[in-house]
Amino acid sequence: MSDERPEDRTEPETQGPVVEERVEPALVEVRRTPNYWSFMFLFAALAAIAITIITFAMPYDAATATYSRGTVYGFALLISVAFGLALGAVIALIAERVSRRSIRLVEAERITGKLKDSDSDSGR
Repeated sequence: MSDERPEDRTEPETQGPVVEERVEPALVEVRRTPNYWSFMFLFAALAAIAITIITFAMPYDAATATYSRGTVYGFALLISVAFGLALGAVIALIAERVSRRSIRLVEAERITGKLKDSDSDSGR
């Protein structure tokens, strides 16, 4: 990597067709959006922790139990993680809807370009 910034370059990177560029000011909307996967994994992890505590904190009598504690934990974990993922997605969706209220308008430069007809290509 070099310390040279793109605006410091004096020579073009490629020898391609001549481009005619136009810079126009434009207003753009800027807002923050939540990361859905982060919300989903957070709520799935919270559900897994909660079901672990609930399953192993309840009294268990091996003589009268129909299912083992591991079987109950496995099924409960599967169901709770699925609900945790769904709940995390719904919470992220609500957070996105709320973040739409804080849209800011920012002035940016829109650069549009089109190819100029060159003399060397006109003979083809």
